[in-house]
Amino acid sequence: MTIYVDSLFLINAALNGLLLLGSARLGGAPVRRWRLLAAAALGGLYAVGCVLPGLSLLGSLPGKLISLGAMALCAFGARRETGKLALLFLVLSVALAGVVVAMVQVFGTGLLVVGGAAYYPVSGRVLLLTAAVLYVLSRTVFTRLLQHAGGGLVAVELQAGGRAVKLTALRDTGCTLRDPATNRGVLVAEWRAARALAPPAAAAALEPGRLGDPASLLPELTAAAPEGKWRLIPYRAVGTAGGLLLAMACDSIRVENRTTPGGVVAFSPTPVSDGGSYTALIGGSV
Repeated sequence: MTIYVDSLFLINAALNGLLLLGSARLGGAPVRRWRLLAAAALGGLYAVGCVLPGLSLLGSLPGKLISLGAMALCAFGARRETGKLALLFLVLSVALAGVVVAMVQVFGTGLLVVGGAAYYPVSGRVLLLTAAVLYVLSRTVFTRLLQHAGGGLVAVELQAGGRAVKLTALRDTGCTLRDPATNRGVLVAEWRAARALAPPAAAAALEPGRLGDPASLLPELTAAAPEGKWRLIPYRAVGTAGGLLLAMACDSIRVENRTTPGGVVAFSPTPVSDGGSYTALIGGSV
């Protein structure tokens, strides 16, 4: 069996790109495409290096761990969550390898060992399709399974432009809102929090009646207080086919003793609690 270096690079780069994207989706990490492309290319180069003469050490366990760490840092940066994201990437990679091994066993296509690494003679199209299926699963089913257990009340502090708001939030596994621009989880707070957190020039406009029509309110807020980095977050709820919530960017979100730079809070024009014991909802990925 002949291994073509260009095909090996392209297939592995594409696979790594899909698996890294799936890891970001699972971990609720911001997706920066240029970083993912660079990390995917790094993975492709690593695969090529493993078959080149004199570079067999790349296929050893230390070489694999160094490659994993380098790809994770390239894709996600030096962040506290990078270790978790690297582990997710490893889990997805092992899952893909397991599926490919099963296919080889079923169809009896055998394997080729080069430089201590196994190469399965499965077409690039099948490999990419398998990786794409894993990505779809990570984007839908697995994301729900990895949400934190719900039902507990947590202390939350939002900060923006020197203003701070303290809330009691319910950790709700059903709250899976994400910012389409960054893929980060979104906290949902009652409208009163909007007035306390928003820039003074925008606070007067943030009342329940107007928050019920966020699309018409957005241009006014963007003109009056652009520092709020206002946006619209799509959502679906029981009895509601779909809708939009007004949201703004935060400088930081503190949940219990953990502070996360950045973040997004969306504002509900109606109470989120029947009894008033909490005034915000937070999903497992915030």
